Amino acid sequence: MGAKRNVNLTSMGRIAILFIRRLWLPVLVFAGFSAFCVFVYMRLQGLNAVDAFFWILHPHAIDYRSVHTSAKLFSLFVYLAVFAFEVWIAERVLLTLFSRHGKEAWKSMVNDISLGKVEDHFIICGYGQVGRTVVDQLRKMKVPFVLIETDEGLYRELLKEGLLVIHGDAKRHDVLQTAGIGRARGICIVIDNDADNLYITVTARSLNSRAKIITRAGQQRYANDIRNSGADEVVIPEYEGGLMTGRMIQKYYPVQTNLE
Repeated sequence: MGAKRNVNLTSMGRIAILFIRRLWLPVLVFAGFSAFCVFVYMRLQGLNAVDAFFWILHPHAIDYRSVHTSAKLFSLFVYLAVFAFEVWIAERVLLTLFSRHGKEAWKSMVNDISLGKVEDHFIICGYGQVGRTVVDQLRKMKVPFVLIETDEGLYRELLKEGLLVIHGDAKRHDVLQTAGIGRARGICIVIDNDADNLYITVTARSLNSRAKIITRAGQQRYANDIRNSGADEVVIPEYEGGLMTGRMIQKYYPVQTNLE
């Protein structure tokens, strides 16, 4: 729960920073303009500061029969200026919402909210060649999944595609917890580094003893260590590819041989 709350707060913080960057100037100018108008109304009509500020925000409260002509002319100026400020602020808000950074921030927030709801899913660690193939298969089978990717550029691309993705290192406990390891049906670890895959296997097993763990191994000597560390299945792509190629060659010969 703590990791989920921190992720949501981070997303809200990014959105808040975007709005602050866009709106600080019009808000600052409007504050200065309001102070000037309050001063003028106090001088022209003898109002207190609260009433003068109320006239700025609610010009219909002004009784035209009881104010001086100069105050009427100034009120028209204030009304047009406030309208201009409203247009300026609206333009800043729309620009923030529909800019590239704004869209990324909103997608990131939606992504983080969805991460908190997903369950009975598979976690995919690594989006290399093997990871891409796994994701394509899961999408075809409509199996829910969450991706963990360390490359920020790739993370942004995946976010644009609408995939549930986390930018972080799968070796970290908090990243796996954010991916919902406790609610997941399993995890598929296909990073192109046997030492990392072994470490993630051990970490995932410690966080969820019931999860099914499928781990990639680049070398045969790592396969046994990974299996002994808690993996249910160990896949060696090069070995599996060799077997498949051998079976393809076998089709062209009338004499059947056992290829193992």
